[in-house]
Amino acid sequence: MIDYQLQQQLRERFNPEGSMLRKQQLRMLEILLYIDKICKENNIKYWLSSGTLLGAVRHGGFIPWDDDLDIEMLREDYEKFLKVFTDNDNYALQTYKSDENYFRTFAKVRDLHSEISEFELDRYYKYRGLYVDIFSIERVPKYICRLYGGVFEVIGRWRRKCGDNKFLWHILKCFQKITLWTIPIARPIFRIFTKDLHHSYGSGFLKERHIEDIHPLTRVQFEGYTFPAPNNVDSYLRLIYGDYNRLPDIDSFVIHTSSCIFK
Repeated sequence: MIDYQLQQQLRERFNPEGSMLRKQQLRMLEILLYIDKICKENNIKYWLSSGTLLGAVRHGGFIPWDDDLDIEMLREDYEKFLKVFTDNDNYALQTYKSDENYFRTFAKVRDLHSEISEFELDRYYKYRGLYVDIFSIERVPKYICRLYGGVFEVIGRWRRKCGDNKFLWHILKCFQKITLWTIPIARPIFRIFTKDLHHSYGSGFLKERHIEDIHPLTRVQFEGYTFPAPNNVDSYLRLIYGDYNRLPDIDSFVIHTSSCIFK
């Protein structure tokens, strides 16, 4: 973790208390706490991942300029989570099954009392609130990840071009369904070619994970709470980021912030 004085300087610069970004981060934290409750009640294992885990280790919470929150689960826990999660007055589970205009192959738990605008496709979604991304992890070769990720990238690109043309979107949806039908066939075949873990088919993220770095899970501090984390956090983060303790050149990069309305 970087020293306290620098930590405070970064917080004051990027996400001071009361700022729009900080309000979004705290609402996402509420979603994570709800997910954590469900997982504990149903014996579902998950862990903080990617930039969220990096933030926990380096900053004790969100990376000051970060506007998303990610967790991962092994495939069997992911499928169990999808079964036990029940939409309520505060949160909804967004998948390509629950939202016909959502084409991603990973799930989001959406807050129902906010609305964000991140990308052009958002306006077609059924659920548009702040969210936590839930990624499924399984044994799948990197080149297969690249292939399916490319297919769903094309789907997203053409979805933008379709606009409000329902006929073209219907054709694209058929193409999406055909691609999704191939996954249960491909999964048992390609898992025998690798021991390493990647994000499941279609997510588009290619960095590998090692099961020995993940289990048994440990705990890490994040925004004043403790959450599950990979057992070997250092190895996990180095596979993704290299020297993850080194700060980027914060004077040169552009901070992505989404507009948000709280209801």
